[in-house]
Amino acid sequence: MLQAKAWRRPVVARSHGEGHRQASWLELLFDLSFVIAVAQAALQLEHRLAEGHPDAAVVSYLLVFAAIWWAWMSFTWFGNVFDTDDVPYRLWMLLMIAGSLGLAAGVPRIAELDFRIGVSSYVVMRLAYVAQWLRVLQSRDPTWRPIAWKVIVLTTLNQAGWVAFLYCPLEWRLPVFVFWFAADVATPVIAGWDARLGGHRGHIVERYGLFTLIVLGESIAAATVAVGRAVETQAAALPLLVLAVGGLVIVFSIWWIYFDLSAGGHGRQAAAPGRAAQIVWGYGHYFVFASLAAIGAGLALAVERLTERENVALPDTGVALAIGAAVAVFLLAVAAIEAADEGAYALRDALVKLGGALAALGAALAAPAPALGVAGSVLAIGLVLAAMVCYGVVLQQRMYAAAR
Repeated sequence: MLQAKAWRRPVVARSHGEGHRQASWLELLFDLSFVIAVAQAALQLEHRLAEGHPDAAVVSYLLVFAAIWWAWMSFTWFGNVFDTDDVPYRLWMLLMIAGSLGLAAGVPRIAELDFRIGVSSYVVMRLAYVAQWLRVLQSRDPTWRPIAWKVIVLTTLNQAGWVAFLYCPLEWRLPVFVFWFAADVATPVIAGWDARLGGHRGHIVERYGLFTLIVLGESIAAATVAVGRAVETQAAALPLLVLAVGGLVIVFSIWWIYFDLSAGGHGRQAAAPGRAAQIVWGYGHYFVFASLAAIGAGLALAVERLTERENVALPDTGVALAIGAAVAVFLLAVAAIEAADEGAYALRDALVKLGGALAALGAALAAPAPALGVAGSVLAIGLVLAAMVCYGVVLQQRMYAAAR
């Protein structure tokens, strides 16, 4: 039975006092569409690493992932405050989804510094974002109207800059991209966005958590597909089994660390008293998301190294470092996010994560050892993370016992 609903409603900012709002079906579709682009970025990272170009692979991956992340993040925060779920809102959001799919299709070309498809798709998404802010402007909310004006003007100018970027000489494209993207990312800060003005902390934390889960799932899927291909080639079973176990331990431990043993998954900073804590939490997740997707690419690369060694130009150390470095970035990013959580940060927790990051890098560097290899190195990284989980569980139990 159809529910009576107006096709267009006024855009009114949500209050922190409202009850928790779960992620809508459209928001979940939005997240899934962006993960397609994430999967493409991770696949290109794997291919470029296999070709033996780690520097170019990492740089292009970080650039592509930055564009994906920023389009997702900026609108996710907007929806947290202004989700009317009426027909215009849905249509603009569907246009953003279409743009994300175009960006995914353009990822392989971006790796070759051909930005035409990627920039065109990105501009479509960002102009849809501007259209949503125009509705906020029309609402004449005295709190949000000046912010809306600044966001609309700055974002529109940024998109004009991206169109001009397509005509930039090839040798200038990398520095110009970094500079112009930094200006794009700075827009909310310059405009005066402050999470304390409205929205749901629980909802934004849920959105970030769901995206983390989806990216983790993409990493599992990438590794599983790679192992499946390897089995069909009748490769040696034991190294593949060790690699698969190590990969699963890494993913499971990361889930436990993020959602249960760190402040990052709790999102206390999402509407914290200080804007600095909000910014660190919101922006710091770029490194969390990017590292998680890179772990999936690294695991797939490790499978290829074990089964089709001649197709991977990187040595064992380089392959293992693709995973170890991603794990280290994840741990350091979570530690930095925790550092911004005033009153909850402990030096001990930072030292544990720093030690885990160094141990993960050490396990990767030990890959050439005959007793380890790539598979043994991945398992060692997994055991490092598992030890961190055990430490956290024991510490939680001691805190619980002391509180009783």
